[in-house]
Amino acid sequence: MGKKRVALVLSGGVSLGSYIAGALDELLRALHAGGDYELDVIVGASAGATTAAIIAHGLLYRGGTTALHQTWVERVDMAELLSDTPIPAGEPLTLLSSMVLRQMAEEATPALPAEQCRASPLCADELTLALTITNLEGLSYVSRVRLHSADSDELFIQQRFAEQERFRLRVGEPSAQVDWGRIREVALASAALPTVFPPVPLRREAKNPDHYPRHTPEFSGAAEFLYCDGGVFNNVPIDLAVAYAEERDRDGLAERLYLIVDPSRDMVRAVPTASDPRARPLYRNTALQIARLLAATHAESSAVQFENEMLAPALSVPRPAPVAGGLQPESLPGIRRPDVKVLEQFRVVLPTGARRLKGSYLSYALSAFLDRSFREYDFRRGAADARLLVVAGMGLAATPERAEGPSFYDPDQDPLLGHAIDDYAQLALIASSTQPGASVRAVFEAQLRRRIRVLVRRLALPGPRIFDRLYVWIAERLLFSNLPQLWKQ
Repeated sequence: MGKKRVALVLSGGVSLGSYIAGALDELLRALHAGGDYELDVIVGASAGATTAAIIAHGLLYRGGTTALHQTWVERVDMAELLSDTPIPAGEPLTLLSSMVLRQMAEEATPALPAEQCRASPLCADELTLALTITNLEGLSYVSRVRLHSADSDELFIQQRFAEQERFRLRVGEPSAQVDWGRIREVALASAALPTVFPPVPLRREAKNPDHYPRHTPEFSGAAEFLYCDGGVFNNVPIDLAVAYAEERDRDGLAERLYLIVDPSRDMVRAVPTASDPRARPLYRNTALQIARLLAATHAESSAVQFENEMLAPALSVPRPAPVAGGLQPESLPGIRRPDVKVLEQFRVVLPTGARRLKGSYLSYALSAFLDRSFREYDFRRGAADARLLVVAGMGLAATPERAEGPSFYDPDQDPLLGHAIDDYAQLALIASSTQPGASVRAVFEAQLRRRIRVLVRRLALPGPRIFDRLYVWIAERLLFSNLPQLWKQ
């Protein structure tokens, strides 16, 4: 038997990408020390998609060295995301600018001279990278199911929005010969959270199996569509990992392990029973309703996707035999579903401990962008949770202590990181890592005011330009009054 094959599944999480990065940093160290593992499949959604691309680049060309900490802790910050650079004409208005994300992607996945490229011993000879994306415009698929009407059998046409794209990468192939520009664009599309980052246009080919692996949509040739956050409909793309791993495992030469990193640990939520629902801010405030609805779309679609693609098929009776033409009598044009035995091969890195991650606040989980200390905290929590899995879930020896000492794995004991941020008001008590003498809240609100002015100018609202001050004041009042509630969403 060869080395044990590992498929990585990286969920979305917006600023919780720092937790994913910390977990991966630790997992890669442990797998490398273990000596008998190889990574051959990496799939990701949203923040996990950008991280997946970074991991693939490091494995293929830099001996396994990645830019995880540099990208997710040092580089990304709300100061640049709330850019006060004028928004170009024709670009949609979004809360944050994607300019810094594009720069980060280029820095983390550069084209390297062939003489500098060195593959990691962890990297399989062929590496599959697959990223989820959401087609904002949607596509039609003709189902194999037919509907019976009075005089004929009618086509059953489904409108689908969830898509993916696969890249087949090989050790020894020069980075300059790989379309890393395309990989970056797809990763940016997967991370384009609706209303927060602008959508990304992508050209797609109907009969390209790396675009549409199982079923061909009802258009011919190639066409461009607008894409956004892949986590909207497939936030933990286990189905992709299983499908592509099964393709690799047909030779039966190695064991298979799936490692999932998901910062959004499931928990039972308390039911609010103390007040009339109509008295709650969510009832009265349209902005809160929109934010909650978008968050609910992520959560509900993830639950349905996992139930339909993983649990139901795994726990059901065996599939019926193929119908005429070799087609399985299934209606959904999705990835092939796994057998129950696959569930036993999963290992999951989840947040442990009673305290929430610093990036789990502010509507979509944007809060870790506010300060480097928040991102460092989540990075270390991810590393600590991965270390627990390595020992307890995989039976490997604990990786050597970090140069930072034992406190690296216990960030709650670090006075520079262990801040309480359960309420928005607490941000006023935490010193900013970037602006000495100012609080995290003061820095954030100053940046937010600048961004609001940019958005108002770009809107070109009616009336003399002096009215812009009034529009800015109204926008600030609406947004700032809702921040304490949005912080807890």
